[in-house]
Amino acid sequence: MIQVGKHCYTYLLHISPSRSQFPLDCFIAYNVSFSTRYEQFNFADLDLLNKDNPHHITYGELEYPTFLIQDETPSTILYGSCRKPHGKNESVIGESDDYINQHATNLQERPNGLFLMGDQIYADDVADPLFYKLTTLAHEIIGEKQKQLQNIEPRLQMSPFRNSIEQLNGRQFVMENFAKFTSHHASNHLIRFQEYVTMYLMTLGPALWENASNPFPSFEELIESGAYYLFYSKKRKRKHRKEIKKLKKRYEDQVKEITNFIPSLPAMRRVLANTPTYMIFDDHDITDDWNISQEWMDNVYQSKLGKHVVTNALSAYWLFQGWGNDPVAMKPKLTNFSSQFHYHIKYSCFTDQWTDYLPTIRSWCFMTPTTPQAIFLDIRTMREFDYHPKPLRVGSILHEGKTAPQLIGNNGWNIVTQTLVNSNWKSKNPLIIVSPTPVYGIGIIESFLNRFVYPLRAIGLPVRYALDFEAWKYNAKGFNILIQHLMKWNPNPCIILSGDVHYANSVRSNLYIQRKKQLTLHQFTSSPIHNMSFSGIWGQLLKLVVAFNSFTRKRKTITRYYDKEKNLTIGKVTEDKKKILSWYEDINYLSSVNGKIMHNQNNIGLLTITKNYLQNKLLKRRSVVSYKKTDMNRE
Repeated sequence: MIQVGKHCYTYLLHISPSRSQFPLDCFIAYNVSFSTRYEQFNFADLDLLNKDNPHHITYGELEYPTFLIQDETPSTILYGSCRKPHGKNESVIGESDDYINQHATNLQERPNGLFLMGDQIYADDVADPLFYKLTTLAHEIIGEKQKQLQNIEPRLQMSPFRNSIEQLNGRQFVMENFAKFTSHHASNHLIRFQEYVTMYLMTLGPALWENASNPFPSFEELIESGAYYLFYSKKRKRKHRKEIKKLKKRYEDQVKEITNFIPSLPAMRRVLANTPTYMIFDDHDITDDWNISQEWMDNVYQSKLGKHVVTNALSAYWLFQGWGNDPVAMKPKLTNFSSQFHYHIKYSCFTDQWTDYLPTIRSWCFMTPTTPQAIFLDIRTMREFDYHPKPLRVGSILHEGKTAPQLIGNNGWNIVTQTLVNSNWKSKNPLIIVSPTPVYGIGIIESFLNRFVYPLRAIGLPVRYALDFEAWKYNAKGFNILIQHLMKWNPNPCIILSGDVHYANSVRSNLYIQRKKQLTLHQFTSSPIHNMSFSGIWGQLLKLVVAFNSFTRKRKTITRYYDKEKNLTIGKVTEDKKKILSWYEDINYLSSVNGKIMHNQNNIGLLTITKNYLQNKLLKRRSVVSYKKTDMNRE
């Protein structure tokens, strides 16, 4: 147990079976009893086992929450990413909840794992009504000293920042200029540790919402109370009225979106209570563009406020996501973590030593004890940046650009390999690789960005931060190192699960050295659980490009090769060329049964793995999209 605030405690329960081990391939029911100095209570006393309570945490006719330790039964994994409270349309967590309920006692069908692959929270893109409620609750739950930020960043004592930092819509300038962040949606960016903690509490379950019949004040009440930071005073009447009108529409739209999100929270809690869950971060868990470039890292980590925010975000991530992924690996660090949280309670900040140490932790990558095993890749803190200039051309302008990062550098791969060795996983056994961003994206999207959008940096447009240029293939050297590791490990089957990109698809690649097949990769991507796909001008343009070109990908094999000059190229491979290439691959984008190769509505993946086949499905709002089974005996 770790106390992390005035009224907030985090527990990691270690449960040992009365026999030598827990039974496999059957449902295990559980209850948890809590004892204080004055009382003792359990789930039933909290009304969580009562079927008449719409927020109960049991499925079907089962009396208690249950889970399955799978061995011989099929491995059935829910997987997805990107869950934003004010995302468009409805969260598909409700579909996951319904699916588990329908198959509550069916060992063959019920999901026995949940993989959340990044952006479990959106720290940089926080809706106005959520920010208002969150900051109020944060002080009650954790109780940080509000003025501590002014000691970290003295400019926050100046006007208007000493007030705007606490107001709705008041943080964009601070985050861009003092913390050196690059998010374009940072007007309510989380800063304090207590804000990150409360965000998790408000988005992983319904407890903080249950007693609020009308959780949000009206926009007019907020304006009257001075809760909003406004750029224009009443003296500039026309601009003031225009700003008020714009903010009011944003607030009222977001109230509808958050109100639509709140009913999904009991389902989220029930799914988590009944399904073994593993999580890895992506950028929005900390901030948009986190570690996107060496320049970004230099700017942010040389800023006291920037380092402070990253430390708060990673500390909260460890509590709510990282600690439970691999408690054994984290155990040696537990004393240090615990002492830091006690220090934070006293001083409302972490020590300088902790601030320097936390981003360098290399235990974020982890291996699951599932069947088959899965290795979750940390593609955010293990990056390596190349310093060789890359030519970028726009018209007649030639500009020296920077290459995209290797998402995992040499030191990172050493850690990944050691993690694999320590798990006792053996070559030729099945392996799931979880990469938050896809190894194989939709080629037409990545190529469009790389060839036509990214070069606009040459004329001064900040497209690196407006759009994420973080696909594996953007750094050919880094992509090759990934492929070389996969071929060396030689898993069978090799399954890659990914999210991040706000679409879902399925890809198969056959990898060859010379003429000999080395490995078949099966990648399944699912995103978003609750967000908008392809918004804004660039998003609409991408939709048109994909709609125009996706039909050419159906039933077509795309050949790509890596040559001795370290180029990754799509093109025909002759018999003579096969002898001299480092490797080449045949890529197929697989259509779902309705003929589509890409789905961009809210969705969560459902992958079934047996010794004989792989079956991928997408749970969408009021529908299930299936892909054809992959017969493993023919691979």
